[in-house]
Amino acid sequence: MLNSGSAASWLTQSAFRVLDFFLPRLCLFCGGVVGEEAGAAVCPDCEGQIEWVESPVCSCCGLIFPSREGEDRLCGPCQTDPPPFARARAATVYDGPAADAVKRFKFGRRMAYLPVLQHWLKRPRCRELVAAADILIPVPLHRRRLQSRGFNQALLLARAFPEARLERETLARVRHTDPQIGLNPKERRDNVRRAFAVPRPEEVKGKNVLLVDDLYTTGATVRECARVLRRAGAAQVEVLTVARVKHE
Repeated sequence: MLNSGSAASWLTQSAFRVLDFFLPRLCLFCGGVVGEEAGAAVCPDCEGQIEWVESPVCSCCGLIFPSREGEDRLCGPCQTDPPPFARARAATVYDGPAADAVKRFKFGRRMAYLPVLQHWLKRPRCRELVAAADILIPVPLHRRRLQSRGFNQALLLARAFPEARLERETLARVRHTDPQIGLNPKERRDNVRRAFAVPRPEEVKGKNVLLVDDLYTTGATVRECARVLRRAGAAQVEVLTVARVKHE
């Protein structure tokens, strides 16, 4: 027998299924009708405005090279100052509909965008990292930020892969930091220094870890996360984000 909470949840889900049957699915960006065969609520015109991250990129940090010729290769910064992670990959360039979706979801609490972002994370290049990981770890929020926002966007995005082992408390944010928006690269690095810890190192020792987050900007946050994970004994750390800023 269903309890009252389960019954309410079942009725809500059933109501949405009925609405989905009778009402057309609309694009979250322009309001146009989306065909039933589409993987997410994005119409072809809006999807055509999305710039996907494609080769050539840096084989380590995922930097998008200005020239669209050639193969993946190491960028200059990764040759001179290799990051503590092995690879960082993103599904989309942070621009147009992709940037709108990330901002509306993260700052506007528009949960309707979550399935779209999760769908983008399932591109083949992204799935390669998931398949190679022993555990997925979302970049954590400090409890103060979590209370004000109401959810950890990285955790919800990581749930796009129910087949993977997801560890939500293995990496902890132990120091509250200022928002990274508006800070230069050095300020970003200083802002997150010593902000993370691994309370139980045995949970990552010898493991291939995949960090999941919404956006890769300068990489300061995931670098610091990867550094403490490697220090705790992780065999390898890789990074997966929905979007990344395009540097030219």
